[in-house]
Amino acid sequence: MRRILLFAILLCACGSTQAGCPTLQADTSATTGCLRYAIASDSRHYAPNPAQITFVVSATNVSASACAGSSELICGGPALKVLDGAGHEVWTRRQPPVACAMMVRLLSPGESMSKSVTWSNPSPAEGGFMVESDGGTDYGRAYFSIC
Repeated sequence: MRRILLFAILLCACGSTQAGCPTLQADTSATTGCLRYAIASDSRHYAPNPAQITFVVSATNVSASACAGSSELICGGPALKVLDGAGHEVWTRRQPPVACAMMVRLLSPGESMSKSVTWSNPSPAEGGFMVESDGGTDYGRAYFSIC
């Protein structure tokens, strides 16, 4: 009985459950060629009207040899969209039109690169949300809630 009580206290203290928030799916990654992409938000749960939400898109070389990193993460940053629980788009970040040198970062096996994107002053209705690529390379999906 003592162990069960301790587990319940730790579960609540670690933020694994959030009262009144929807149940979230597990984040997913996507592999394209030699790169495994993943996207994550800086938190799984936000209070209403957060000042900002930061998303990090990473690419990891999952092959046994060197691999060209993602130019999308170097030049202009990734294009992202956030969808609400009904599948409606509530925010979009397009890649800015910038002139980029034709440089490619070579990633060693297991090496990663990443790029952060910030959604400032988000104000959607409370609920569950998903962030994913807005076209182009599939970065996988990340899930978060505002409640």
